[in-house]
Amino acid sequence: MRAQNGKTPIIMSVCNGASVLAASGLLDGRPATTNKMAFQSSTKPGPKVKWIKKAHWVDDSSIVTSSGVSAGIDMTLAVISRLYGDKVGEWLELVTEYDAHRNSAWDPFAKKAGLVK
Repeated sequence: MRAQNGKTPIIMSVCNGASVLAASGLLDGRPATTNKMAFQSSTKPGPKVKWIKKAHWVDDSSIVTSSGVSAGIDMTLAVISRLYGDKVGEWLELVTEYDAHRNSAWDPFAKKAGLVK
């Protein structure tokens, strides 16, 4: 993972994939999120990570992490929009018949998991 970090402009993780990034040290000192229903166990490999309890996804420029699987789709559309423009992201949402959540702070699962009030 660390070797790949220098070869790609963006690394993205979906759900508990942030645990692997955290264990590799790539998230040390950076904000990130992970699956809310498994938040406690998923964050253990990363004590130096700035874990965000309430976030659908976290875009820290070169590393982007998402909460659950559907958050990963929203994160992917957001990154595509960042790289190629909103019209491309909107087109992908349309052709995949997907109703994206475009606000990365939207996260009802943080409350459902008891992480926030």
